[in-house]
Amino acid sequence: MQPMRTWTIKSGRQAAELWITGDLMNAFLTERFFRLDEGTFGTLSAAPEQIRRLYSGYGGNGAIRIFAGEIAFLVEDSPRLGVQWVQDSPIYKRASDGSWASINSPAELAITVLRAVLPEEAYSHPGVADFLTGVEVAARQLALSLSPECAEGLLAFAPSSAYEWFIKGERIAALRDRPFHPSAKAKIGFTEQDCLKYSAEFGEPIRLRWVAVRADSVVRGCSEGPLSCLDLLAAEQRAAVEDEMQRRGLRPDEYVPLPVHPWQLQQVILPRFIREIEEGTIVVLDAEAGEFLATSSLRSLAPPSIVEVGSGADVNAVAAVAMLKLPVSVLSLGAARYLPVVKLLNGLAGEKLLRQAIACDDTLQGRVFLCEERHWWGYMPASMGLFDDHPRHLAAQLRLYPPELFEAERKVIPMSALGVHLGGRHILSEILGKELSREEVFSFYSDLAHLFYDVVMRLFKIGIVPEIHGQNCCLVLERNQVKGLLLRDHDSVRLHQPYLDKHGVGDPGYRIRPGYSNSLYNETIHKLIFYVQSLGTQINLASIMEALSCAYDLPESRLWTITEQAWKEALQGAGLPESDRAELYRAIFESGEWPVKLVVRPLLEADGVPGAMPSGKGTGHNPFLRGRL
Repeated sequence: MQPMRTWTIKSGRQAAELWITGDLMNAFLTERFFRLDEGTFGTLSAAPEQIRRLYSGYGGNGAIRIFAGEIAFLVEDSPRLGVQWVQDSPIYKRASDGSWASINSPAELAITVLRAVLPEEAYSHPGVADFLTGVEVAARQLALSLSPECAEGLLAFAPSSAYEWFIKGERIAALRDRPFHPSAKAKIGFTEQDCLKYSAEFGEPIRLRWVAVRADSVVRGCSEGPLSCLDLLAAEQRAAVEDEMQRRGLRPDEYVPLPVHPWQLQQVILPRFIREIEEGTIVVLDAEAGEFLATSSLRSLAPPSIVEVGSGADVNAVAAVAMLKLPVSVLSLGAARYLPVVKLLNGLAGEKLLRQAIACDDTLQGRVFLCEERHWWGYMPASMGLFDDHPRHLAAQLRLYPPELFEAERKVIPMSALGVHLGGRHILSEILGKELSREEVFSFYSDLAHLFYDVVMRLFKIGIVPEIHGQNCCLVLERNQVKGLLLRDHDSVRLHQPYLDKHGVGDPGYRIRPGYSNSLYNETIHKLIFYVQSLGTQINLASIMEALSCAYDLPESRLWTITEQAWKEALQGAGLPESDRAELYRAIFESGEWPVKLVVRPLLEADGVPGAMPSGKGTGHNPFLRGRL
């Protein structure tokens, strides 16, 4: 395997801090926390002698430039960002006497930058304190993930089946969580021991707890069909739950058994649902039944081995591979990871919309696979509504995967797993079962990019963009060749209604909280293509390009050239109206700037009340305009 080009994952805390510092610095640069003007920004050779001495080891590289304001750091050209921090290079802050002191942690960096650029009133906003906490917690928790014990165990895990490849991909994807987000790994509410027990990369089985909820306080996603969460259990485990319910007089027509994550039971259900427990609306069972593995999304759990269930009312229906999604109400990126009924309802609408859209283009058949997400149960007493916080913490969803994806010659890999390299190693070499030449890596990435954009732009033509970041978009391989995409988590299928109307697809009727903005309905094609630019390209594919470049010593610029060509071909072949195709071509490939998804500023401006993940949009570098920096 080729050595890494720019930086090396070291073990533990040092590795975590380097990783997060890079994401933090590049987010600050992208979101224009620094003014790169003539007074602060230039070549290293033209910098004052004091600055040059700080960076004496970098003087021979003419491509490196220096920013020197309240802090000093080095930057270089970046295909993705325009400019990026020189990974692993020192960062200094100016002391009151004019000397320079080294910044030694992401938390110190964040405090220094925000103190320097934010007015006092803005710095005292609760979102700033929460963000700083998130950066520090992310460093501590990521350090656990990058410890030698975890990393070596993860690298040593050798899958022997298609299902085990899926599990390994999820564990690797969990290392990075949401790419390029400095506080993504922070799960506020987890202790160190909780991380070790409940985070996917550690591979520890999680034994579920169970509650019985009065049926008249439960909303169901699918009224027909015999499926139950109990179908995920082995016969002996299922009997333990059913026997306890019978022993306690909890009739199956009056109470619905629901699994609960053990952390959720102790930290949320027992302390916050006291009245429901006292009244008997919720009965906490003694039974602990079912062992599951966390996946990269934390809330989604997979059985250690395949569990097949019927996929509908027909007992002869083709079985599906079943997994589970449960609320785990830790705070992550400003949002509580609960499971609201309103999101589950929107998932029903989104899945129906996706299936209608796929049926509009014959070329998508056999290349786009969907999880079925109709089977769910959510606590919703008559006295509460869809947008109330309390009931969001108790729900369960069965996620059904097409069984053919786990046949012997196939592999299903979360795309986010391809955006991770660990100690110079990349999962692609394991997937393909050999040491890879540069050209083999380029060829694989080309196949991936061409498939990705062809599928996405054909769906765009019909009027939708599904969840295409790497956590919810999986690559399907057949005999190690790129075959298709698996899409899951359908509650945010974004749409442009005029295109849907042309294809006879109606408004899905998403439920939107009154008075709140939403990103599901997009009035213009520019608003909809933003999600292909941001989630699809700047996050999903860009993280894959970065990881491949580092692990296989590849020029990242060539990967971007492949990306550009793949998207151009997909745009040309999707069947869009000619005027719209030309307009999109200009916006994607010729515009001086791209819209970018902000990751830091929305968190700083959040009001400290957990809800939907704070988000924002800015403008930044167009990665397809090169040679202008």
